[in-house]
Amino acid sequence: MSAERAGLRHGPLEALVSALVAAAVAAFLFTNGGRLLAELGRVALFWLPMLAIQGRLSRGPRAGPGLSGRGLVLGLASFLAAAVTAGLVTDNPGRLARAWRELVTVALSAGACLAALWAAGPWLMRGVIVPLYALDVDHRPRPNKGGTNEDGIYSRLAPRDFRAEDFNVVCLGDSFTANPHLPETERWPTRLERRLQARAPGTRVRVANFGWVSSSPVLQARRLRDIGAKYEPDLVIQAFDMTDFHDDLVARARLARMGADGGGEASIFRALGAGASLALGVEDYGQWLRERLRWARPRPGPVPAARYFFLFEPPAASEPSFSASWKAILETERQARAMGARYALFVLPRYQQHDPRESPRDPERRVFPVDAKGLLVPFEYFARQARTAPFPVHSLREDFLADPAFPKCRADDPHWNAEGNRVAAEAVDRHLLADGLVP
Repeated sequence: MSAERAGLRHGPLEALVSALVAAAVAAFLFTNGGRLLAELGRVALFWLPMLAIQGRLSRGPRAGPGLSGRGLVLGLASFLAAAVTAGLVTDNPGRLARAWRELVTVALSAGACLAALWAAGPWLMRGVIVPLYALDVDHRPRPNKGGTNEDGIYSRLAPRDFRAEDFNVVCLGDSFTANPHLPETERWPTRLERRLQARAPGTRVRVANFGWVSSSPVLQARRLRDIGAKYEPDLVIQAFDMTDFHDDLVARARLARMGADGGGEASIFRALGAGASLALGVEDYGQWLRERLRWARPRPGPVPAARYFFLFEPPAASEPSFSASWKAILETERQARAMGARYALFVLPRYQQHDPRESPRDPERRVFPVDAKGLLVPFEYFARQARTAPFPVHSLREDFLADPAFPKCRADDPHWNAEGNRVAAEAVDRHLLADGLVP
């Protein structure tokens, strides 16, 4: 069964289970002689055929991306329709039959509210909910917002400031490269620029910080392709973070579903759904429910449920999922060469991999334990890839282990503080110099 069809078929099942649980609670708390439960049974006479039709659609020609993932919404909507229908056509003196006018009023008012939210959604998304980032798959920073330039790059410099006669460096990465929580002068790409410039006073050095929050090599290759040439790069540096394996699988799956253009901006309903999923700590409600039903098998799919899946699996099981990231890295290196630039990859450690004393209030400690068996699997993987890669591959774990400074990370999350950015800049500079990639 495809992931799309599974999404449609699992949704009604989850809605049915939720309704049965709700009915049982209602029977105990608001039994009223059992009339409410009896009324729900009459509603089920209308609802079950609707569920059967939805299940049939999941196997038919309409079971494409337009219906995938919407089974839960369809199941709940059909329950509301069945309740209204039962209230309209029955003479039973139960609650739903007596209150059909109220149900219709609720449905119409809910529809009006949804319509108003849909109309105001773009303004709310861009001005209030997510003002600093685009709302498509790439979710790049918006131009001239939060310290970005006209291309959405975290830089005080415009593209025209990067001249062909200068030594220009592009730094790709996620939030550990962007570091929007720090002043620009303390971020490691800016520190690297100062170090390179001090060693080459006869050459003007420019470093462009192409990092942005929750990006990964799949998305970074797309950004380098779109605007990289404007910055006349002589060197492209890519920083790989521990979240990138999972983020690349998610990005690849979404691009396959939505198309190469990223599917346009997300609606406010998608944003609210994402917020609810974040509150539950899962990708979607269905996953959350299945995790609590021991008899429900996990839905197979291209993306592991755990973000740090490699921590809890044997390397033979997790490393096939690394290929999406490695292919994107190879594509990034190919693009750099096409622009006349050289390329180097740096693998960044999380504090769990170099000093478990860091970030004592980090909420991710429960999902990234310091004693996980697969703690060093990513570094072992990249060490093997480095043997045949046509470009330098360096781990910064040893550099962070060797530097005595403490702390190097923020207290409440794993991102580096100014001291951690100093360590990273010095290590990157040292490796680039040894590789002969910088003046």
